[in-house]
Amino acid sequence: MVEHAAFSQGLLHASARAQARAVAAGRVSAASLLQCQLDAVRSRNPQLNAYIAQPATPALESGTSPLAGSSFAAKDNFDVAGLPTASGLRAMSRIAMRDAPVVARLRGAGLACLGKLNMHAMALGATNHNPDFGDCFNPRRAGFTPGGSSGGSGAAVAAGLCGIALGTDTMGSVRVPAAYCGVVGFKPSHETLGLEGVQTLCRWLDHAGLLARSVEDIEAAMRICAPHLGAMDPPAVSDLRLGVVQDLAALGADVEVAAAFDAALARLRQVFGCTLQAVRLDQLDLGATRRAGLLLCEAELHPVLAPVLLERPDVLPADLLAMMRHVERKSAPDLGLALERAARTGEELDRLTQDLDALLLPTTPQQAFPMRSPVPRNQADFTALANMNGAPAISLPLPVTADALPVGLQLIGRRGHDLALLQLAARVESALSGP
Repeated sequence: MVEHAAFSQGLLHASARAQARAVAAGRVSAASLLQCQLDAVRSRNPQLNAYIAQPATPALESGTSPLAGSSFAAKDNFDVAGLPTASGLRAMSRIAMRDAPVVARLRGAGLACLGKLNMHAMALGATNHNPDFGDCFNPRRAGFTPGGSSGGSGAAVAAGLCGIALGTDTMGSVRVPAAYCGVVGFKPSHETLGLEGVQTLCRWLDHAGLLARSVEDIEAAMRICAPHLGAMDPPAVSDLRLGVVQDLAALGADVEVAAAFDAALARLRQVFGCTLQAVRLDQLDLGATRRAGLLLCEAELHPVLAPVLLERPDVLPADLLAMMRHVERKSAPDLGLALERAARTGEELDRLTQDLDALLLPTTPQQAFPMRSPVPRNQADFTALANMNGAPAISLPLPVTADALPVGLQLIGRRGHDLALLQLAARVESALSGP
């Protein structure tokens, strides 16, 4: 067995599957790899602030899964037994008595739990600016947002501080951090992973999801966390049917994002030899859909925060308090219109994708930006779509120059076809990483 610090350090940024293979092959011990990860957290977390709670002594777990020997960490709205669950807000903090089922399944599969990860307060925001626990920063560029609300999850995976991270996605909160941090982020079909043991924001839109450094890691973790998906692979698709969003400039995509997206499409045409079908989204009014989803989130969260709003409103972050006051001024017809808008968008997305293997578009209209800069209004326009119909969606990092900020490619599939979308995503990932 090789017990060499440089070897272990090299594994920090390897995929969770590569880490597990190294442990299984005896090239490194699980204890050595775990210690290397803990050392990395101690070294880098003061700058990134990805972790906000850790067990005193993270335990090595026994298991025989393809990820056994690697590790995971959970967004702060997942219950991890013995650790506080605060959902990014100290006023809501409590000690979890038991693991959320997805946490328990990952432990049972042989992954060590390294702790709880920073998030935007109550999952209602996409920068991970957090007055209570401190801002979480993007490991790709100092002082920049990692995205949110699962910002700690994206930052920890990108920095090699865990193998897999759990996150939640209401209108893009897994995929936005994945795009900004240059990792893979997967939002499964609605309720595929379940929300038991998770502090929700909006149950109609919420999805538990995963972030990792490869699609292979995501698929392996999905088979652990959602065993009902089964062991059988979906049939391979030879004649790909890919829809490509065409009207990016009109939809507000930045030039750098559009350029990376176009370069990726050219590569896919070359490798797959497939015809890419043009799709337009202007009829969906993405901004109106995002605003409708936001109102639904505010409305469902308000009664959760009602005691704090009544007795201690000053402990709430300014942005969260403003959103709660905003929804207090809305009427029942306002909420009805928001529900109607969300449902209609979901139905339209179903129609657009019914004959496609996936719809391709950038994950976000822009790259990461400085934490103190104004938040782009259209930040979640491209990701909120798949929450409206509960379809699976994944963000893959696109090739960019070494000094450039990451850009994400989003693939949206059909609801219930999670493994088929992951199979396609693996092919796209391979095509984009090739010579």
